[in-house]
Amino acid sequence: MTARRPKATIQAPLVLLDWRDSSHFRRDAPCVLCRKPTPLRSHDGEAAHKTCAETWNAGHPGEVRFVSDAQSKRRGDDDHA
Repeated sequence: MTARRPKATIQAPLVLLDWRDSSHFRRDAPCVLCRKPTPLRSHDGEAAHKTCAETWNAGHPGEVRFVSDAQSKRRGDDDHA
């Protein structure tokens, strides 16, 4: 009997979220995706780790559950998170 290779799944590329604004930080609550504590909040107030949200977005292309902040218009703005 030969082993079967797992079926390949196609995922959207991982897009990093920009959650620098202080509105994304509150008291620890369980992440809605992994259930581990996090101080981070999505735009809708859901407790979610940034990495969990980015992974969820990659696995659900076309859905807008987790979004980035609007891009800053300040001069010299760097691309760091």
